Amino acid sequence: MNGKLLIIPALFLVLTGCSLTDILTFANASFRVENTTGFTICGVDVSELGSLSAQQALTIGGYWVQGQCPMDFNLGLGIKNPNTGNSGLPKIEITLTRLDYDVFMDTIEGPEEDTVQVADGLFTGKFGIGDDGEIAVLGLGIGFDAFQILGLLGVDGVIDLALAIGGIDGDIRDEDHLGRLQMFLVPTIETPLGDMTWQEGFWVGLDWVDGS
Repeated sequence: MNGKLLIIPALFLVLTGCSLTDILTFANASFRVENTTGFTICGVDVSELGSLSAQQALTIGGYWVQGQCPMDFNLGLGIKNPNTGNSGLPKIEITLTRLDYDVFMDTIEGPEEDTVQVADGLFTGKFGIGDDGEIAVLGLGIGFDAFQILGLLGVDGVIDLALAIGGIDGDIRDEDHLGRLQMFLVPTIETPLGDMTWQEGFWVGLDWVDGS
């Protein structure tokens, strides 16, 4: 797997008879953009909205006059552990211990993409991903000034983008909604076999990606 470092106890390889390729496939994880919650633009919560009222539009307009357009939301990163015992190898739990990430938005709806980096961050801690096949969702707080993309979209375009990603239809898994969010990840996971880091990083969107 390209760009991964894995520390593997030699005894495990001997006892299981697994090849290095088997272990690299075994000790793995898949990622995708799962959802957004709590999406606000200029302090206006759009999470349950399909459009803005006149008063809400005025509130946002007041920020724009000052050259600001703060956007804040919680981005749910879905993580799936393939080590459920179905592959013939033992079930194991894995733990995400570090995640460097960049967040991008496709500002133009449709095939003519104009992807802009809007935020970056670092998660450190212990986030467990179980061996039951369930999707674990890591919440990442994202905040940035969307005034940087105002010149690309205009006022109406920024509002439409916020409503598409974070509004009442913001959990729809298609290119017009969550598909307009992309991430670049450099994760590290801890397993009973050792720690694995995807040093070269990889892109994540709507579909499951394991960085291979």
